[in-house]
Amino acid sequence: MIDSLCDQAGRQNPTIACFYFDFAVQEDQSPASTMGALLKQVVGGLEEIPEEVSRAYQKQKKVLGGRGPRLSDIVKMLQATSSKERTFICIDALDECVPEYRVKLLDSLNKILQNSPGTRIFVTGRPHIQPEIGKRLGGRVTSLSISTERGDMIKYLHSRLEEDTTPDAMDSSLKAEILRKIPESVSEMYVSEKQHLGQLPRACTDRCNSRFLLVSLSIDAILQETTIHRRRQKLREMTDGLGLEDAYSATLGRIKGQGGERAKLGMAALMWISHSERPLKANELCHALAVEIGQPNLNVDNVPSMGTLLACCQGLVVVEKEVSTVRLIHFTLQEYLRARSGPPYAAHSTIAETCLSYLNSTQVKAFSIFPFPDLHETPFLGYSSLYWGVHAKGHISDRTKQLALKLFDGYHRHISARILLEAQEIYLYSMDFDEPSLFSGLHCASFFGIVKIVVCLLEMEGCDINQMDFMGNTPLHWASWNGHGGVVKTLLGRDDVTLTNHVTTAKHHSGGLLRTGTKEW
Repeated sequence: MIDSLCDQAGRQNPTIACFYFDFAVQEDQSPASTMGALLKQVVGGLEEIPEEVSRAYQKQKKVLGGRGPRLSDIVKMLQATSSKERTFICIDALDECVPEYRVKLLDSLNKILQNSPGTRIFVTGRPHIQPEIGKRLGGRVTSLSISTERGDMIKYLHSRLEEDTTPDAMDSSLKAEILRKIPESVSEMYVSEKQHLGQLPRACTDRCNSRFLLVSLSIDAILQETTIHRRRQKLREMTDGLGLEDAYSATLGRIKGQGGERAKLGMAALMWISHSERPLKANELCHALAVEIGQPNLNVDNVPSMGTLLACCQGLVVVEKEVSTVRLIHFTLQEYLRARSGPPYAAHSTIAETCLSYLNSTQVKAFSIFPFPDLHETPFLGYSSLYWGVHAKGHISDRTKQLALKLFDGYHRHISARILLEAQEIYLYSMDFDEPSLFSGLHCASFFGIVKIVVCLLEMEGCDINQMDFMGNTPLHWASWNGHGGVVKTLLGRDDVTLTNHVTTAKHHSGGLLRTGTKEW
């Protein structure tokens, strides 16, 4: 880009300054040091040092021990110098800048633009920072999506190989293999991923950004090896999809390295996406991450923006623009995360508790079953209603059990009961929602096959094991239809259970096993 600017500028002799943000030293790249580096380049391109800069230098020399100029002073000097010459400022990988620094940097650049009409600023970065750039630069932004072609990948790989700090661990044969195999394998990975997930075609920008990230992660992993043999072996692993583990590990380290709430938010988002029962909509994920487990109220001010979420995930998460769902950069990342997320039940317990806390919130409990309310402000309600039991079934914690029992207090009047029943095709065409469904907590626990909660409910006073919902189905019918042998055995072991042949009739009419989510929420 810099070379291109210099070539095109030709006789105009403009001043060009550039800065590259590096994740490895991001804490050292403060707004003052960044703007100072740009100022040094701008001044270096002038025939003589401007008086403003000279005065500032002499002033700082008088301070004991010397001191660098403040950010505000640097901005004023840049305003003065760039206003006199045609100036181009290029900033690469702005997304790698510490978020707090990025705000100050963009505000400083905005001040320069306001006072220097001849200045042009070129910024590169991942898509998630685009809204922030537009906001901080006052809307004077033209954005361009950069598509990754095979030639671009090869050029990037060439540049990385030229910067190899261990040239003795490289030969011409290995270099040729890297330049051929990595672009080929990355393209094949995306074809395989599309077939593996059965999803709609991806948004071009997100797909290209994800593809280029995989190229970067692959070459990083290869160049870390110290011999030709080990590098060739790593190349084979990376192109087979096996060596991506090291690349994923490095990126997860960057996510955790953000520290504080950003690290927690990034890791939580990855947990949700890798363990959800279906692809989550962007607003569903944001609302899920806002839930404070066990709290009675939903706080809309705690809902993170999608831009913040993408930034915290460091490129491992993208948004499918056609359908507004979020996904991981590659299906192998889901396998990697699931294998390293601790006990398999831990993530599902957290998700179940989050869903139940959402359903138990004051806002959700205020909804009536009929008429059907406007659920625009509660986008996570559908997923919570349909899947909390799926997540809870494998391992139910004490807190999950407590939250479920709280939900089941008057469950037949809860909006989630209607959502669950509407998702079953046999009910969708026959249910009169002007009448109570009589679908109790025991019906729901039997539907999901959660034995521990079924046992707990049966021990409670007033629980009717034979209660029929409005279609005449008992908890035993639901457990039988959905193939939950553990619950069936528990219910049949009770002396007070009543057997009918209704299950056979209903099963015949429903076409067999009822499945959660036949209607999309």
